[in-house]
Amino acid sequence: MERLIFLFVDGCGVGRRGGSNPFFLAGCRHLPFWRGGLALADGSPVTALDATLGIPGVPQSASGQTALFCGANAAELGGRHRNGYPDRSLRRVIREKNLLSRLAARKARACFLNAYPAFDREFTSDHVRLEPDGRLWFSDRFPERFRRFISVTSCMLLASDQKPFGEGDIRSGKALYQDYSNRQLIARGFSLPPFSPRRAARVLHGASRRLDFVLYEYFQTDLYAHRHSLEECVALVRDLDVLVGSLLDRLDRGRDTLVLTSDHGNLEEYHQRGHSRNPVPLIAWGRHGARLRRKIKSISDVAPALLELYD
Repeated sequence: MERLIFLFVDGCGVGRRGGSNPFFLAGCRHLPFWRGGLALADGSPVTALDATLGIPGVPQSASGQTALFCGANAAELGGRHRNGYPDRSLRRVIREKNLLSRLAARKARACFLNAYPAFDREFTSDHVRLEPDGRLWFSDRFPERFRRFISVTSCMLLASDQKPFGEGDIRSGKALYQDYSNRQLIARGFSLPPFSPRRAARVLHGASRRLDFVLYEYFQTDLYAHRHSLEECVALVRDLDVLVGSLLDRLDRGRDTLVLTSDHGNLEEYHQRGHSRNPVPLIAWGRHGARLRRKIKSISDVAPALLELYD
């Protein structure tokens, strides 16, 4: 069975060289997301994928992530890019076509590595379900404040009957929070150690030794682009660059495959403080890197190309 790590890094496009692109300013060796610099430190090419899917307007998260993880032109379904969280029509697509369920049907051990601390007990079929028609059912115990914030990846968990990891799994090194450093959780009172980028890379690598397919979602890049200073964005991607480099150092090019991509541009055009129509980067490295780069031209090509590896 194949061994693959899929890093979804939200809100990252291929931008220009210069002072408004944090990836360029940080001198990233493993996230070289600027025109004219699309190659990793070891020379592996980084390609650019279409995120617009032929639809006017600026790509957004709900339709972009549905396209990315389901292989469907989700923007075309409603004739527009849809932001935020998936609506009922997109949830129907996710339930039927999501990557985790389709990998499980191929007998691959596929896992979403993100932990939901203090929320993992409620995020089970006893308290929330994704119905065949795309509706979400909630029990009385499911927190009211979270009901409008069920993301594409959360819908994938529900559709594939996977239970999310919790606080103990972060502590034992089996899972990562969406902010892999744990700083946000520590600030909220969780008794967790801070994770360095290198420690987070060890967690990802360890999961890939136990599983066939590991998916990790990191969306601080998108949040920082909307809310933080340029200097803070540069520091964020510098650390993320260390994580990716540390992970590559641990992987076996002949046996492992690493895929990193995004749903839409944003951070690479810091000066405009919003999503962009730029292409998004594709890092496809290792055993099947060249094959994936040949097959994947847009974000809706990613899931089908990955599934082919497990046929």
